[in-house]
Amino acid sequence: MNIKTILVVEDEDRMITLLSDALEDWNAANEENARRFDAIFVKSPEGASRELYARKVDCALIDLRLPPDEGSEKTDVENGNALAAALLRENGIPVAIISGHPGEAEPSLVDGETVRAFEKADDGYENAVAWLASQWELMDALRAVRQKLERSTAEVFARRIWPYWSQIADTIGHDNEKLATAIARQYASHTAELLGQNGSSDWHPFENFIVPSYIADRAHTGDIFLLEGINWIVLTPQCDMATGKVPNVLLAECTLGVDQWTENVEALRAATSKNKRKEPTKFLRAFVNQNLPASVHFLPPLPGSEEPVFVPFGKIRTMPLADLNEQLDGRVASVSPPFLGNLVQRFGAFISRTGQPNIGVEHL
Repeated sequence: MNIKTILVVEDEDRMITLLSDALEDWNAANEENARRFDAIFVKSPEGASRELYARKVDCALIDLRLPPDEGSEKTDVENGNALAAALLRENGIPVAIISGHPGEAEPSLVDGETVRAFEKADDGYENAVAWLASQWELMDALRAVRQKLERSTAEVFARRIWPYWSQIADTIGHDNEKLATAIARQYASHTAELLGQNGSSDWHPFENFIVPSYIADRAHTGDIFLLEGINWIVLTPQCDMATGKVPNVLLAECTLGVDQWTENVEALRAATSKNKRKEPTKFLRAFVNQNLPASVHFLPPLPGSEEPVFVPFGKIRTMPLADLNEQLDGRVASVSPPFLGNLVQRFGAFISRTGQPNIGVEHL
């Protein structure tokens, strides 16, 4: 049985009964599909926080007008909006908002794909449960991701953190915030390294980019901007971008597409045998392995695009850093760290190349 744990936050007993009935009906209708919701019922954000700390939750269904804790009777829509934001941004799970006033949901929340607001009237509960059920594959993927990360972080802790705990604590000090930050960085870097070294599968092209950029308030190396209808990528070194002390930023133009790309991608997708995969694989592998002139760098298609990206290092321009930082709305993607190093290294090799006088071969 594939079971998903749903956190229900509702302070009215009558509504809890209606929602419980809707969940039971859905479970009964999907018994043959071996899918089931198991519900945890709480009446306040405080109760939700307690359960989230103690259990693994796959999704949530919450009211908007909630009391701050289970000892209070005064409800406020801000309590529900704050809880929805925390569930999305801190727990990363799909959230259905069910309210007599769904228009009170914070617009920035319901504008996305993982939060949806429903009205309590009529069949609102059934619709909310059905929508959460439509996210089943997403929840399966999220649970698998968390399990993989938990295994990797457990290995990092057992082999790299725990044996040196006293040294770490003595060196950093016993400030919990500083310790947590330092150890979190260790977890993140070591876990990324472990997962990246797993040779059991190739990386997916979407892993080449981060959308939106994780540096929200400034431009960074590897950011791709759409400026006046043309994509430009930042090539200024990361240290200079981080300090912000450079007056100007170096940008390289990005060109899209190459002959026979689409035909080979479609041929590879349609191939039913190793022999039919051979030629399109060879064609595409030449690009992803950077078997290109030193003056050109390949990037896979940007999210939402079918055309590959090429960075010709000879087509560059500069732009004031302050002006670029005012164009953050035009940032379409950022090259992710595992792929950024190769881009920067190849650009560095291109601009630092040196020549020599021609030697007349007739004198040899």
